Amino acid sequence: MQKEQQVRFRADSSVPSWLDISPDAIGTVVCRYRVLREAKDASERLDVRFGEGQFAWGIPESEFEKVIPPNSA
Repeated sequence: MQKEQQVRFRADSSVPSWLDISPDAIGTVVCRYRVLREAKDASERLDVRFGEGQFAWGIPESEFEKVIPPNSA
């Protein structure tokens, strides 16, 4: 996933309930990074903005899925 891409939490993710974010919310990737760059098994992390003042910081990329616009299949 790349910066400014639209994403949402995967249906089986429990993260939205921890963050008090709607599981159906669509957010925008602010940043993508790996905490330990040298560690090959370290997961990619995302910072995602879901709304005014509503962010998910440092969440594993595997908790998200890309949002595909309806007319781009």
